[in-house]
Amino acid sequence: MPHPMLPPRIPKSRRAEALPVCARALACLAALGVVLAGAPAAAVLISTGDGSGNTSPPPADPGFGNVGVIQSLSGVYVRNGWVLTANHVGMNPIRLGSLDYLPVPGSRVRFQNGDGTGADLIAFKLIERPPLTGLAIASAPPSAGSPVTLVGHGYDRGAETSWMGFSGWAWATSRSLRWGTNRISDSAEFTLATQTFWTLFDEVARQSANEHEADVVPGDSGGGAFSGSGPGAELIGILIGRSSFQDQPASTSLHGARGFGNAGVIADLYAYRDDILDVIDRPDCDDGLDEDLDGLVDFPDDPGCASATDWSERDASLVCDNGLDDDGDGLRDFPSDPGCGFPSDPDERGAAYECDNGIDDDGDQLVDFPEDDGCLHPTNPVEAPEPAFTLLIASGVVGLTAGARRRAARAGPAGAFD
Repeated sequence: MPHPMLPPRIPKSRRAEALPVCARALACLAALGVVLAGAPAAAVLISTGDGSGNTSPPPADPGFGNVGVIQSLSGVYVRNGWVLTANHVGMNPIRLGSLDYLPVPGSRVRFQNGDGTGADLIAFKLIERPPLTGLAIASAPPSAGSPVTLVGHGYDRGAETSWMGFSGWAWATSRSLRWGTNRISDSAEFTLATQTFWTLFDEVARQSANEHEADVVPGDSGGGAFSGSGPGAELIGILIGRSSFQDQPASTSLHGARGFGNAGVIADLYAYRDDILDVIDRPDCDDGLDEDLDGLVDFPDDPGCASATDWSERDASLVCDNGLDDDGDGLRDFPSDPGCGFPSDPDERGAAYECDNGIDDDGDQLVDFPEDDGCLHPTNPVEAPEPAFTLLIASGVVGLTAGARRRAARAGPAGAFD
């Protein structure tokens, strides 16, 4: 959906100087991922080197590994199973490292502005928790001039280009997760129905040795903006949009001197801090969600919850509710493992099924699915192939006479066995 035309975001102290540029080129705001819906996406575009660097964590990493890919866009794993991303990215599986993590059904929460309208910011919870360090949420409002590290999954940098006195690069079609740096140009803005702050893609020629001036591009939506570094870093924003000049060539990032260039639009997490903490710091057994998918919710209804302050709906002492595949059949707990009649069932094996009862019923020295090749599934009633299956092979293929084969062929597909 297109967004209204607004003037380019230029620091207040520089706006008079920029009026001639503004008169010819208004800025068009667009939510990332909506502009190029379904298009390939990769990392924040950086100005240094050949643009292919910064695909591994920076020194004193603020949280690079916590940023993942959600359907070619971005999201940030915060802590306690919760992910923050843009509302227009949506709730979907997130890839962190090489693994995909599924969301808890019904866990999506959209954060609201003071007037009750929805912001372009959501959280959702994961069924399995990734082995990542939790992130601190912004403890103070963003301040103009402060440095930030941006991490996202937007377009890589392509060939050099220029337009109307601006230099820059076209976007490539390759992709990777990447980090870059910038400085906050404006804070306390309300953009795309969200409390935001802005960064500008400028001052490329005057970067220090440790800076990697970055532009926010399509695909970065849902990525993170961090202040500080190492253990003291905080997640202060979620990337949600960008500003480019009207009539600017498509798929380009343009930069200029200080105060001129394309802009990144970032949801201000401090503005939503209390609501975010109320969601992500609530114990599993008191959040109204069914994290272990057993159909039971919270204390006292879920037997995996020892109390309302329990941080897991699973209990290590309950075989059918401990998150483990105790009988090695590839299925875990109630209701996924057919050997579990209920969450507090003491055994993942089901006595009603020979292929899941822990006994070598057919005497072949192999026990149950998947070890016994006579078991096609844990719910098979016997550990050997059923007689009807063997008879079908013998009579349908081996015992079929030549005349019968001819009749079957004339009968068409319904009579064919091959």
